[in-house]
Amino acid sequence: MTMGSKSPSAGFFKASTGWRGLLLVLGLALAWYALQGQAWSGVWKHLSAIGPFALLSLLVLNLLLLPLMTARWWQLLRALDLPVRLPALCAYRLAANAVSYLTPGPHVGGEPLLVYLLHQQQHIPLAAATTSVALDRLLELLASVVVLISSLVLLTFAGSVPFTGRGTLLLALSMLTVLIALLTALFTGRRPLSGSISWCRRISCRYPLLTSDTALRLLKAIIEGEAMAESVIHEHRRPFLLANLCSLGHWLGVLAEFWLMAVFLGEALSWPQLLAVVLTARLAFLTPLPAGLGVLEAALPWVTAALGLGSALGLSLCLLIRFRDILFSLAGLGLIMKYLTCPGKASTVPKIAG
Repeated sequence: MTMGSKSPSAGFFKASTGWRGLLLVLGLALAWYALQGQAWSGVWKHLSAIGPFALLSLLVLNLLLLPLMTARWWQLLRALDLPVRLPALCAYRLAANAVSYLTPGPHVGGEPLLVYLLHQQQHIPLAAATTSVALDRLLELLASVVVLISSLVLLTFAGSVPFTGRGTLLLALSMLTVLIALLTALFTGRRPLSGSISWCRRISCRYPLLTSDTALRLLKAIIEGEAMAESVIHEHRRPFLLANLCSLGHWLGVLAEFWLMAVFLGEALSWPQLLAVVLTARLAFLTPLPAGLGVLEAALPWVTAALGLGSALGLSLCLLIRFRDILFSLAGLGLIMKYLTCPGKASTVPKIAG
Protein backbone atom coordinates (compact mmCIF):
# COMPACT_ATOMS: atom_id res chain seq x y z
CA MET A 1 0.00 0.00 0.00
CA THR A 2 1.47 3.33 -1.03
CA MET A 3 1.91 6.29 1.24
CA GLY A 4 -1.15 8.49 1.46
CA SER A 5 -3.61 5.74 0.45
CA LYS A 6 -6.43 4.84 2.80
CA SER A 7 -7.20 1.25 3.71
CA PRO A 8 -10.83 0.03 3.41
CA SER A 9 -10.88 -0.89 7.08
CA ALA A 10 -9.79 2.61 8.10
CA GLY A 11 -12.63 4.11 6.08
CA PHE A 12 -15.12 1.63 7.52
CA PHE A 13 -14.22 2.36 11.15
CA LYS A 14 -14.12 6.09 10.48
CA ALA A 15 -17.66 5.94 9.08
CA SER A 16 -18.80 3.74 11.96
CA THR A 17 -17.38 6.18 14.51
CA GLY A 18 -19.07 9.06 12.73
CA TRP A 19 -22.49 7.39 12.86
CA ARG A 20 -22.05 6.54 16.53
CA GLY A 21 -21.14 10.12 17.32
CA LEU A 22 -24.17 11.39 15.41
CA LEU A 23 -26.50 9.00 17.24
CA LEU A 24 -25.01 10.02 20.57
CA VAL A 25 -25.60 13.70 19.84
CA LEU A 26 -29.17 12.90 18.73
CA GLY A 27 -29.80 10.95 21.93
CA LEU A 28 -28.46 13.77 24.11
CA ALA A 29 -30.67 16.26 22.28
CA LEU A 30 -33.74 14.05 22.78
CA ALA A 31 -32.91 13.59 26.46
CA TRP A 32 -32.52 17.35 26.96
CA TYR A 33 -35.83 17.99 25.22
CA ALA A 34 -37.61 15.24 27.22
CA LEU A 35 -36.38 16.62 30.54
CA GLN A 36 -37.64 20.13 29.86
CA GLY A 37 -40.69 21.09 31.93
CA GLN A 38 -40.66 17.97 34.10
CA ALA A 39 -42.08 18.16 37.61
CA TRP A 40 -38.77 17.87 39.43
CA SER A 41 -40.36 18.47 42.83
CA GLY A 42 -42.42 15.31 42.32
CA VAL A 43 -39.34 13.43 41.19
CA TRP A 44 -37.47 14.46 44.31
CA LYS A 45 -40.44 13.38 46.43
CA HIS A 46 -40.32 9.89 44.90
CA LEU A 47 -36.53 9.55 45.08
CA SER A 48 -36.34 10.81 48.66
CA ALA A 49 -38.54 7.87 49.69
CA ILE A 50 -35.76 5.45 48.75
CA GLY A 51 -33.56 4.49 51.68
CA PRO A 52 -30.34 2.45 51.97
CA PHE A 53 -32.31 -0.79 52.41
CA ALA A 54 -34.18 -0.21 49.15
CA LEU A 55 -30.97 0.50 47.22
CA LEU A 56 -29.30 -2.55 48.73
CA SER A 57 -32.30 -4.72 47.84
CA LEU A 58 -32.24 -3.56 44.21
CA LEU A 59 -28.48 -4.14 44.02
CA VAL A 60 -28.82 -7.68 45.40
CA LEU A 61 -31.65 -8.44 42.98
CA ASN A 62 -29.57 -7.29 40.00
CA LEU A 63 -26.61 -9.35 41.19
CA LEU A 64 -28.92 -12.38 41.26
CA LEU A 65 -30.25 -11.59 37.78
CA LEU A 66 -26.74 -11.63 36.29
CA PRO A 67 -26.14 -15.40 36.76
CA LEU A 68 -29.77 -16.07 35.85
CA MET A 69 -29.46 -14.43 32.44
CA THR A 70 -25.98 -15.97 31.96
CA ALA A 71 -27.20 -19.49 32.76
CA ARG A 72 -28.72 -19.76 29.27
CA TRP A 73 -25.29 -19.26 27.67
CA TRP A 74 -23.74 -21.64 30.22
CA GLN A 75 -26.22 -24.37 29.23
CA LEU A 76 -25.48 -23.90 25.54
CA LEU A 77 -21.74 -24.24 26.11
CA ARG A 78 -22.32 -27.43 28.06
CA ALA A 79 -24.38 -28.76 25.16
CA LEU A 80 -21.37 -28.11 22.92
CA ASP A 81 -19.16 -30.11 25.34
CA LEU A 82 -17.28 -26.94 26.26
CA PRO A 83 -17.94 -26.43 29.98
CA VAL A 84 -16.98 -23.06 31.42
CA ARG A 85 -17.52 -22.02 35.03
CA LEU A 86 -20.61 -19.88 35.52
CA PRO A 87 -18.78 -17.14 37.52
CA ALA A 88 -16.34 -16.65 34.64
CA LEU A 89 -19.22 -16.37 32.15
CA CYS A 90 -20.96 -13.86 34.44
CA ALA A 91 -17.83 -11.69 34.37
CA TYR A 92 -17.66 -11.93 30.56
CA ARG A 93 -21.34 -11.03 30.31
CA LEU A 94 -20.90 -8.01 32.57
CA ALA A 95 -18.01 -6.78 30.42
CA ALA A 96 -19.94 -7.30 27.18
CA ASN A 97 -23.04 -5.59 28.57
CA ALA A 98 -20.95 -2.48 29.20
CA VAL A 99 -19.99 -2.41 25.51
CA SER A 100 -23.57 -3.05 24.39
CA TYR A 101 -24.90 -0.31 26.66
CA LEU A 102 -22.60 2.27 25.11
CA THR A 103 -23.03 1.04 21.53
CA PRO A 104 -25.88 2.16 19.24
CA GLY A 105 -28.34 -0.66 18.64
CA PRO A 106 -30.84 -2.86 20.47
CA HIS A 107 -28.68 -4.38 23.20
CA VAL A 108 -25.96 -5.43 20.77
CA GLY A 109 -22.30 -4.54 20.39
CA GLY A 110 -20.62 -6.70 23.03
CA GLU A 111 -20.91 -10.01 21.12
CA PRO A 112 -17.44 -9.82 19.50
CA LEU A 113 -15.99 -9.30 22.97
CA LEU A 114 -17.77 -12.45 24.23
CA VAL A 115 -16.33 -14.47 21.33
CA TYR A 116 -12.89 -12.99 21.97
CA LEU A 117 -12.98 -13.81 25.69
CA LEU A 118 -14.09 -17.39 25.09
CA HIS A 119 -11.39 -17.85 22.45
CA GLN A 120 -8.55 -16.14 24.30
CA GLN A 121 -9.38 -16.77 27.96
CA GLN A 122 -10.89 -20.25 27.68
CA HIS A 123 -9.12 -21.48 24.50
CA ILE A 124 -12.44 -22.38 22.87
CA PRO A 125 -12.33 -22.69 19.05
CA LEU A 126 -13.60 -19.64 17.21
CA ALA A 127 -16.47 -21.50 15.51
CA ALA A 128 -17.77 -22.93 18.80
CA ALA A 129 -17.43 -19.60 20.59
CA THR A 130 -19.29 -17.80 17.80
CA THR A 131 -22.02 -20.46 17.79
CA SER A 132 -22.64 -20.25 21.53
CA VAL A 133 -22.85 -16.46 21.48
CA ALA A 134 -25.10 -16.40 18.39
CA LEU A 135 -27.45 -19.03 19.84
CA ASP A 136 -27.61 -17.21 23.16
CA ARG A 137 -28.55 -13.95 21.45
CA LEU A 138 -31.10 -15.74 19.26
CA LEU A 139 -32.80 -17.34 22.26
CA GLU A 140 -32.80 -14.00 24.06
CA LEU A 141 -34.45 -12.42 21.03
CA LEU A 142 -37.06 -15.17 20.87
CA ALA A 143 -37.88 -14.80 24.56
CA SER A 144 -38.13 -11.02 24.22
CA VAL A 145 -40.45 -11.28 21.22
CA VAL A 146 -42.69 -13.80 23.02
CA VAL A 147 -42.92 -11.63 26.15
CA LEU A 148 -43.53 -8.43 24.17
CA ILE A 149 -46.25 -10.06 22.04
CA SER A 150 -47.96 -11.53 25.11
CA SER A 151 -47.81 -8.18 26.92
CA LEU A 152 -49.26 -6.31 23.94
CA VAL A 153 -52.12 -8.78 23.58
CA LEU A 154 -52.92 -8.78 27.31
CA LEU A 155 -52.84 -5.00 27.52
CA THR A 156 -55.04 -4.66 24.43
CA PHE A 157 -57.73 -6.99 25.76
CA ALA A 158 -57.49 -5.43 29.21
CA GLY A 159 -58.12 -2.01 27.65
CA SER A 160 -55.06 -0.60 29.37
CA VAL A 161 -54.19 2.92 28.24
CA PRO A 162 -52.16 3.70 26.13
CA PHE A 163 -51.86 0.19 24.60
CA THR A 164 -55.25 -0.01 22.94
CA GLY A 165 -56.58 0.04 19.39
CA ARG A 166 -55.62 -1.48 16.08
CA GLY A 167 -52.11 0.00 16.15
CA THR A 168 -51.14 -2.15 19.12
CA LEU A 169 -52.60 -5.28 17.53
CA LEU A 170 -50.74 -4.51 14.29
CA LEU A 171 -47.48 -4.22 16.20
CA ALA A 172 -48.18 -7.54 17.97
CA LEU A 173 -48.96 -9.26 14.64
CA SER A 174 -45.77 -7.89 13.09
CA MET A 175 -43.68 -9.22 15.97
CA LEU A 176 -45.53 -12.55 15.78
CA THR A 177 -44.59 -12.82 12.09
CA VAL A 178 -40.92 -12.29 12.99
CA LEU A 179 -41.19 -14.91 15.72
CA ILE A 180 -42.72 -17.51 13.39
CA ALA A 181 -40.03 -16.87 10.78
CA LEU A 182 -37.26 -17.31 13.35
CA LEU A 183 -38.77 -20.49 14.77
CA THR A 184 -39.26 -21.93 11.29
CA ALA A 185 -35.62 -21.29 10.37
CA LEU A 186 -34.53 -22.66 13.73
CA PHE A 187 -36.30 -26.00 13.58
CA THR A 188 -36.23 -26.78 9.84
CA GLY A 189 -32.46 -26.76 9.63
CA ARG A 190 -32.20 -23.79 7.28
CA ARG A 191 -29.02 -21.78 7.36
CA PRO A 192 -29.72 -18.16 6.43
CA LEU A 193 -26.23 -17.03 7.42
CA SER A 194 -24.66 -19.35 4.86
CA GLY A 195 -26.77 -17.78 2.13
CA SER A 196 -25.79 -14.32 3.28
CA ILE A 197 -22.14 -15.31 3.29
CA SER A 198 -22.39 -16.65 -0.27
CA TRP A 199 -23.91 -13.36 -1.36
CA CYS A 200 -21.09 -11.44 0.34
CA ARG A 201 -18.54 -13.53 -1.47
CA ARG A 202 -20.16 -12.81 -4.82
CA ILE A 203 -19.82 -9.07 -4.29
CA SER A 204 -16.42 -9.28 -2.55
CA CYS A 205 -14.67 -8.07 -5.69
CA ARG A 206 -16.35 -4.69 -5.14
CA TYR A 207 -15.45 -4.52 -1.44
CA PRO A 208 -11.81 -5.51 -0.77
CA LEU A 209 -12.42 -5.55 2.98
CA LEU A 210 -14.47 -8.75 2.57
CA THR A 211 -11.56 -10.60 0.90
CA SER A 212 -9.05 -10.16 3.72
CA ASP A 213 -7.71 -13.26 5.46
CA THR A 214 -9.36 -12.25 8.74
CA ALA A 215 -12.76 -11.78 7.09
CA LEU A 216 -12.53 -15.13 5.29
CA ARG A 217 -11.61 -16.93 8.52
CA LEU A 218 -14.55 -15.30 10.25
CA LEU A 219 -16.92 -16.32 7.44
CA LYS A 220 -15.66 -19.89 7.65
CA ALA A 221 -16.20 -19.89 11.43
CA ILE A 222 -19.78 -18.66 10.96
CA ILE A 223 -20.53 -21.43 8.44
CA GLU A 224 -19.14 -24.07 10.80
CA GLY A 225 -21.05 -22.47 13.66
CA GLU A 226 -24.37 -22.84 11.86
CA ALA A 227 -23.82 -26.58 11.55
CA MET A 228 -22.97 -26.81 15.26
CA ALA A 229 -26.05 -24.76 16.16
CA GLU A 230 -28.26 -27.14 14.20
CA SER A 231 -26.69 -30.03 16.12
CA VAL A 232 -27.43 -28.37 19.47
CA ILE A 233 -31.08 -27.73 18.59
CA HIS A 234 -31.83 -31.23 17.28
CA GLU A 235 -29.54 -33.43 19.39
CA HIS A 236 -29.48 -31.66 22.76
CA ARG A 237 -33.13 -30.96 23.49
CA ARG A 238 -32.77 -30.93 27.29
CA PRO A 239 -30.08 -28.19 27.47
CA PHE A 240 -32.02 -26.28 24.81
CA LEU A 241 -35.19 -26.44 26.96
CA LEU A 242 -33.29 -25.43 30.10
CA ALA A 243 -31.78 -22.47 28.25
CA ASN A 244 -35.26 -21.24 27.34
CA LEU A 245 -36.44 -21.70 30.93
CA CYS A 246 -33.53 -19.48 31.99
CA SER A 247 -34.87 -16.81 29.61
CA LEU A 248 -38.30 -17.05 31.23
CA GLY A 249 -36.77 -16.80 34.69
CA HIS A 250 -34.82 -13.73 33.70
CA TRP A 251 -37.95 -11.99 32.42
CA LEU A 252 -39.76 -12.78 35.69
CA GLY A 253 -36.82 -11.20 37.48
CA VAL A 254 -37.08 -8.07 35.32
CA LEU A 255 -40.78 -7.75 36.18
CA ALA A 256 -39.99 -8.19 39.87
CA GLU A 257 -37.29 -5.50 39.67
CA PHE A 258 -39.61 -2.93 38.08
CA TRP A 259 -42.35 -3.70 40.61
CA LEU A 260 -39.91 -3.27 43.50
CA MET A 261 -38.56 0.00 42.10
CA ALA A 262 -42.10 1.38 41.85
CA VAL A 263 -42.91 0.22 45.39
CA PHE A 264 -39.78 1.86 46.78
CA LEU A 265 -40.75 5.04 44.91
CA GLY A 266 -44.14 5.00 46.64
CA GLU A 267 -46.40 3.43 43.97
CA ALA A 268 -47.56 -0.22 43.91
CA LEU A 269 -48.23 -1.01 40.26
CA SER A 270 -51.08 -3.28 39.24
CA TRP A 271 -50.36 -6.13 36.82
CA PRO A 272 -51.49 -4.20 33.68
CA GLN A 273 -49.59 -1.10 34.82
CA LEU A 274 -46.44 -3.15 35.42
CA LEU A 275 -46.66 -4.76 31.97
CA ALA A 276 -47.17 -1.34 30.34
CA VAL A 277 -44.15 0.18 32.08
CA VAL A 278 -41.82 -2.77 31.39
CA LEU A 279 -42.99 -2.99 27.77
CA THR A 280 -42.36 0.71 27.23
CA ALA A 281 -38.89 0.54 28.76
CA ARG A 282 -37.97 -2.50 26.65
CA LEU A 283 -39.18 -0.90 23.42
CA ALA A 284 -37.18 2.22 24.27
CA PHE A 285 -34.01 0.15 24.56
CA LEU A 286 -34.71 -1.46 21.17
CA THR A 287 -34.23 1.87 19.40
CA PRO A 288 -30.90 2.40 17.56
CA LEU A 289 -29.76 5.09 20.00
CA PRO A 290 -27.06 4.12 22.53
CA ALA A 291 -28.79 2.86 25.69
CA GLY A 292 -32.07 4.23 24.35
CA LEU A 293 -30.79 7.67 25.31
CA GLY A 294 -33.53 10.27 25.11
CA VAL A 295 -36.19 7.73 24.20
CA LEU A 296 -36.34 6.21 27.69
CA GLU A 297 -36.44 9.68 29.27
CA ALA A 298 -39.42 10.58 27.10
CA ALA A 299 -41.25 7.23 27.09
CA LEU A 300 -41.42 6.35 30.79
CA PRO A 301 -42.87 9.70 31.97
CA TRP A 302 -45.33 9.53 29.08
CA VAL A 303 -46.59 6.03 29.92
CA THR A 304 -46.90 6.63 33.67
CA ALA A 305 -48.80 9.86 32.99
CA ALA A 306 -51.11 7.98 30.59
CA LEU A 307 -51.70 5.37 33.31
CA GLY A 308 -52.78 8.11 35.73
CA LEU A 309 -49.66 7.78 37.89
CA GLY A 310 -48.05 11.09 36.98
CA SER A 311 -44.98 11.73 34.85
CA ALA A 312 -42.76 12.18 37.92
CA LEU A 313 -42.95 8.45 38.66
CA GLY A 314 -41.77 7.60 35.14
CA LEU A 315 -38.83 9.99 35.33
CA SER A 316 -37.91 8.64 38.76
CA LEU A 317 -37.90 5.10 37.36
CA CYS A 318 -35.74 6.31 34.47
CA LEU A 319 -33.18 7.85 36.84
CA LEU A 320 -33.00 4.65 38.87
CA ILE A 321 -32.48 2.62 35.69
CA ARG A 322 -29.74 4.99 34.50
CA PHE A 323 -28.00 4.83 37.89
CA ARG A 324 -28.09 1.02 37.84
CA ASP A 325 -26.86 0.77 34.26
CA ILE A 326 -24.01 3.24 34.75
CA LEU A 327 -22.90 1.41 37.92
CA PHE A 328 -22.78 -1.97 36.19
CA SER A 329 -21.25 -0.47 33.03
CA LEU A 330 -18.38 0.95 35.08
CA ALA A 331 -17.83 -2.49 36.62
CA GLY A 332 -17.90 -4.01 33.12
CA LEU A 333 -15.39 -1.49 31.78
CA GLY A 334 -13.10 -2.34 34.68
CA LEU A 335 -13.29 -6.02 33.72
CA ILE A 336 -12.55 -5.15 30.08
CA MET A 337 -9.38 -3.32 31.13
CA LYS A 338 -8.39 -6.34 33.21
CA TYR A 339 -8.90 -8.81 30.36
CA LEU A 340 -7.12 -6.65 27.80
CA THR A 341 -4.15 -5.74 29.97
CA CYS A 342 -3.54 -8.81 32.16
CA PRO A 343 -1.64 -11.64 30.45
CA GLY A 344 -2.97 -14.35 32.77
CA LYS A 345 -5.61 -16.68 31.35
CA ALA A 346 -7.82 -19.06 33.31
CA SER A 347 -8.72 -21.98 31.10
CA THR A 348 -11.24 -24.70 31.92
CA VAL A 349 -10.99 -26.67 28.67
CA PRO A 350 -7.97 -28.00 26.83
CA LYS A 351 -6.36 -25.61 24.37
CA ILE A 352 -7.48 -26.39 20.85
CA ALA A 353 -5.95 -24.87 17.78
CA GLY A 354 -8.30 -22.70 15.78
